[in-house]
Amino acid sequence: MIRNSVTGKLWLTIIGLFTVVLLLLSIFLEQLFDSYFYQAEQDRLQMRTNHMADVIVNYRQDVALIILQELALEENAVVNLIQPPQSDQLIAKLSLEKLKALRNGNAVIERGYEPSWNADESKKELNFWVLQPLVSQGQINGLLYVVQPISASTAMERVQDLLFFSAGLGIVLATGLAFVVSRNLSIPIVQMNKVAERMMQGDFSGKVQVVTGDEVGQLGLTINTLAHKLEENIDDLEREKEQLASIITSMTDGVISADLNGAITLANPPARRFIRAQQLAEIGNPSDKQLPIDLLAFEKQVMKSGQTVVDELNWQGRILIITMAPLYEKDGDTLRGVVAVLRDITDERMLDKMRKDFIANVSHELRTPLAMMQGYSEALLDEFGDDPVQREELTNIILDETHRMRRLVNDLLDLAQLEAGQFQMNVEQVDMNHLLRRVVRKFTTIAHERHVTLQLTGAETGQPVVVLGDSDRLEQVFTNLLDNAFRHTPQGGTITVLLTREDSVVQIGVRDTGEGIPPEDLHYVWDRFYKVDKARTRSKGGTGLGLSITRNIVQSHHGDIVVESEPGQGTTFNVLLPREAIEK
Repeated sequence: MIRNSVTGKLWLTIIGLFTVVLLLLSIFLEQLFDSYFYQAEQDRLQMRTNHMADVIVNYRQDVALIILQELALEENAVVNLIQPPQSDQLIAKLSLEKLKALRNGNAVIERGYEPSWNADESKKELNFWVLQPLVSQGQINGLLYVVQPISASTAMERVQDLLFFSAGLGIVLATGLAFVVSRNLSIPIVQMNKVAERMMQGDFSGKVQVVTGDEVGQLGLTINTLAHKLEENIDDLEREKEQLASIITSMTDGVISADLNGAITLANPPARRFIRAQQLAEIGNPSDKQLPIDLLAFEKQVMKSGQTVVDELNWQGRILIITMAPLYEKDGDTLRGVVAVLRDITDERMLDKMRKDFIANVSHELRTPLAMMQGYSEALLDEFGDDPVQREELTNIILDETHRMRRLVNDLLDLAQLEAGQFQMNVEQVDMNHLLRRVVRKFTTIAHERHVTLQLTGAETGQPVVVLGDSDRLEQVFTNLLDNAFRHTPQGGTITVLLTREDSVVQIGVRDTGEGIPPEDLHYVWDRFYKVDKARTRSKGGTGLGLSITRNIVQSHHGDIVVESEPGQGTTFNVLLPREAIEK
């Protein structure tokens, strides 16, 4: 509506002020002209009636009547001479104030359509009604009764019409002028309002068109500058927000922010995974909206102390270090929530454990041969036994233990090189048929001695199955697997090497009918020095590094190795190698 707009309000205000001023001015001028004209006419009429009274008193009656008629004709008035007793009757109708004025020799003048002293006499036009006393020797001898039309009334009507016409014209002109002025004043304000609305919606491209240098123009320039500064600040904040979000999202540690009620307000993907897994375990619902019970306890502790809390948790087999700190409002005193960092140190703890286990395992593996070498060496130095056969046996034991230590050191060096990526391989085309037959032939004698059936299937067709790799290292892989199978297969068992051709890979399986591996140990068979027999007896030999070396060699060939086992039924190691199909 127009009354709710700036233009309407300014327009109505200017018109109202101008109208009130014009009306007051018109009323004032009308009153001024009225007083001036009527007072001037009244003064002139009083002088004329005084003159008429002097003529009547000082001249003969006939001469006086002639003069009165001339004066009445000149003034367009009606003049009557009232003698007693009619004059006494008229005087009796006067008020005390007017009667006093007559006795003082002053005329009584009234303006209107009829006099107050004679209601029966009236005219249709506005007149002056005058009673002029004829005083002689201090006595009123009669009254001069004059009725004169007011000549100023017509002029006053014209003046009044002119004033109202001028006021109306002024109001009309003021209306147009007020509309133009208010419109010009409101256009920049309307533009500013539109720009402000666009700024409120996040659009800072709007500009106020500044055409004047007054306060409104300066306000427009200020709004334009404000919009530019806000856009720059918001862009900077958005960049910082995106940068912070990218940093938090890319962190491997979990970051969580929560309010005082434990509701999560911010969490990066690692934190959400931890929270969902723990909530699923606690309440059966993988929700990431609320802190788990452990973190709620930490939050209460932080809120109570106002200090950072660092503690360790074990969630779903993962070891987490929790660092939780309070968050404050801008005043620095009002607590508004907490922020927590969840660092998964499971791998670090496992590496630390592996390092300790490695030292213990190496020490364990070296202690026995070193002890035996020391003991037998001391026996030889003490010239234990004179039998040359016995001395040769002691020397062979020392040599065997030396070879065992050498194999252990070589295995450790090979494993270190493989894991460091420094392992050199001579890549060539390798026929797996030929390689597997060669490896099986090496174990034929051992199989005969241990009464174990060793068989090769899938490699008798004569058609080459070619892969790219190092022939010596691949032979080492299958040698280790067969050696491991023989150590865990009892007499009467069977070891099978199975070659299978597929479209893109070659699968070689080494299957035994030995004791098998418990399910809880399958995940650890690739670890260094890991042995299924917890007592680590030396009856079966081995360093515990063969499978770890085997897996690293296979992975260096871009392949994979998997194990399947069932306790009491046997174990199968399947090696998958990328195949290069070459038809010969």
